[in-house]
Amino acid sequence: MNIKEELKVVGELKGVCFGARSMGNAPKHNTPITPKENFVRFMKGEDYMWTPCSDDFVTVIPREIPDTVARDFAFDLDIPEEIIHAGGKDMFGIEWEYVVSAGGSMVRPGNPLLINDITEWEKEVTFPDIDSWDWEAAEKRLAPVTSDDRVVVTWFFNGLFERLISMMEFENAALAFVDEDEQEGVHRLFDKLCDLYDAIFDKMKKHLNTDVIYFHDDWGSQRAPFFSKAVCDEMLVPYLKRICESAHKRGMYIDFHSCGQVELLVPCMIEAGCDIWSGQPMNDRLMLLEKYGDKIKLNLSPNAPMVFPKTPEEAEAAAKAYDAALDEFMSTYGRFMTSIVVSAMQAGNPKLYERVYTETREAFAK
Repeated sequence: MNIKEELKVVGELKGVCFGARSMGNAPKHNTPITPKENFVRFMKGEDYMWTPCSDDFVTVIPREIPDTVARDFAFDLDIPEEIIHAGGKDMFGIEWEYVVSAGGSMVRPGNPLLINDITEWEKEVTFPDIDSWDWEAAEKRLAPVTSDDRVVVTWFFNGLFERLISMMEFENAALAFVDEDEQEGVHRLFDKLCDLYDAIFDKMKKHLNTDVIYFHDDWGSQRAPFFSKAVCDEMLVPYLKRICESAHKRGMYIDFHSCGQVELLVPCMIEAGCDIWSGQPMNDRLMLLEKYGDKIKLNLSPNAPMVFPKTPEEAEAAAKAYDAALDEFMSTYGRFMTSIVVSAMQAGNPKLYERVYTETREAFAK
């Protein structure tokens, strides 16, 4: 094993854009196996060589999916200027507006698709014709980044509870989760959504070569979950389980993006079959790794802000801050490297990749 030789840069992998900003190209290293093969082995616990990290991944979120433009979250090649911060209608025809202060889009206030009566949603909701989305155009355009040896990650907006919020507004959606008269309507809607998401996942695998679905469904605030574990078990777990099964039967994994202080609901994620959870720092992640690290992996990254220095002084300060954050990250999570993946959102920083690769390659070879 010659790690220095393995980390030798032997080529360049094309990067995507996020809005008007390029995420940058990534180095292709002289690794013994491809990042994709190593990732699959890692997820299966079978003869992996290093902890999957940053430049092992490429994120693609094509603009052909209506929610991508509505949410202002395209990770794509050749993004037209007119769709950046454009907002607009999602796949259900719900209007979203870009909010500068939030750095993202929100449903236009006071204009939910469903007002109060979830029990008759079938009269008001028209499901999208996903065959009308130009999947072939997305496949052709994105082929340079989906056909190399990296793990292809495709983000999916919105999940189940988030979708219900977009249709009803938050207070009505929360009430529908616990009101016995409304729960049956929610079950019918979620059942139909699972069928839709299954069909979309099939398109993603076929046209985007997707390996990981980064599935969005926020379940909590900064202080606590939006609902109890019992409510989650009843209203969400059966459908999230179907979503995981939709991914798994196509050889894909679910990285469950769920913000908020939701550590009490991690058993629900495990029960549903989520492979990875991308949570926020207000959760006790060390406790979760100790307790559940053999059942679900956590997507983590150094606690360093993403900055774009404009001067040499700013660049030097940013580099020092990142070095400190990386030292803290490795000292905190180093012993859990078999139970985490290191965030793809930190792609492009060679220090992160070289550090994680070197330390885990040495450890796993023993």
